[in-house]
Amino acid sequence: MVVCRYLGDVLLATPLAASLQKAGYEVDWVVAGGTESILEGQSCAANVWTTGAKNPWLEQVSLGIRLMRKYDMAFALPSTDRSMLLALAASSRVHALISADRSQEAWKRRIASVWADYTPGSHMVGLACELADASNLPVCRDVQIQWSASDTDEVFAALPWSRGNAFIHIHPFARWPYKWWRKAAWKQIIEAALNSGLRVVISGSPAEAETARDMVSGYPETHVHVAAGRFNWRQLACLSHHAASYIGLDTANTHLAAAAGANVIALFGPTDPRIWGPWPNGFTGTSPWQTSSPQGIQRQGNISLMQGRQDCVPCQMEGCDRRQDSVSLCLKEMEADWVWAEVEERIRHFHD
Repeated sequence: MVVCRYLGDVLLATPLAASLQKAGYEVDWVVAGGTESILEGQSCAANVWTTGAKNPWLEQVSLGIRLMRKYDMAFALPSTDRSMLLALAASSRVHALISADRSQEAWKRRIASVWADYTPGSHMVGLACELADASNLPVCRDVQIQWSASDTDEVFAALPWSRGNAFIHIHPFARWPYKWWRKAAWKQIIEAALNSGLRVVISGSPAEAETARDMVSGYPETHVHVAAGRFNWRQLACLSHHAASYIGLDTANTHLAAAAGANVIALFGPTDPRIWGPWPNGFTGTSPWQTSSPQGIQRQGNISLMQGRQDCVPCQMEGCDRRQDSVSLCLKEMEADWVWAEVEERIRHFHD
């Protein structure tokens, strides 16, 4: 499988890998460098190759040579020029997601043994399922993430409280500022959790640890724990699974929590959830989400997806100033009390 994009893209492609496993295949991956860690320890990933858009072309050719005709089939999700050429190097039988009505994609449709239409506005999991079906594979609709008993032990050993204490898992970071919620709102969520008798764990990357510690300054360390940079992807999934609720933004961590079966509150801004919303395992349709809801809340399975209630949502732009470092008012103006009310409702419903 060739998925040369972001962490979330790799995770959302795992249902197709599970379909291949069910059909008796071992699955190797080619992914963008830096995303391979999310596949560590996963049964749906036998071997993982890495590449990158900035790699010199000779390195890309070298990888293609190493892959040359090693595989029974190769899947490109989606079929960028690079992923398609690497898939073609790996196997003469290429299966791909390709746009049906783009003339510049015609060469890809001609060389693909099997292809499914890469339709705008469709969720990647739904598209992966369509490609599995077109390939006569058993269709798996669940995003895959696994962790071990030792992962569970390591997670709880790192927390400054016993397993019997209920906690929420907050991931207040995203790749780009236009996906961020405001710091004061996160502090309101932390205070509401503590007032409800819940502990709080905050996750993030090592680079985000200082910001996370600043966010929780003044709260008792016995009740608010910063785990930024502490856990691998398997352990983060385990952490989310055991939390009373997970609250996060439009980021790979939210997809991970959803796959782990966590009680998820996903805060979305300008991104279209039909395409990139977290996938509730067990969902059998094409996409679990509409573009927006008049009430600002959509619920499916273990997930509540919350959006701003402005008429422009979702604009699919990178912030109100159309830059990755700009603010999205639909997120900035989202009320913490409104979000916490949904958290409380979810916890009551989830544990009934």
